[in-house]
Amino acid sequence: MAAKKTSRRVAERFAGLHREGTVRLEAMSNLRPQTTGIEGIVIWMSAGEFSGADAQHGPRIKAMIGEKLTSDELKDAVSVRLTEPPEVLGTLPGKIKREVIRFIRANRDVLLQHWNGELDAKEALELIRKV
Repeated sequence: MAAKKTSRRVAERFAGLHREGTVRLEAMSNLRPQTTGIEGIVIWMSAGEFSGADAQHGPRIKAMIGEKLTSDELKDAVSVRLTEPPEVLGTLPGKIKREVIRFIRANRDVLLQHWNGELDAKEALELIRKV
């Protein structure tokens, strides 16, 4: 019962901060190699409606070197715009960059639908194709 009260307090505090505009909410889902088919990288797909209309790079995913999330990998994440051709905003090793671009091209419609709030994370994950 104590855990529920603590969780509720945290959620209420977060909701209050969000209402006050001090927290930028961004919902992202991790896509690991077994989902993407790309070894050595974790991709985050974002629900763009949480980013606001003036999101810094527009529709995008984030790519992190490694196969698990750590704070070090997170701070080095590279944004990749869902444009044609996809635009990598940072540096990725050549082979991984090519595979990430291939992944975006294979899944652009799903990633954009998720970004635009037309698909929730579960629906998007069911439609993602491995490369």
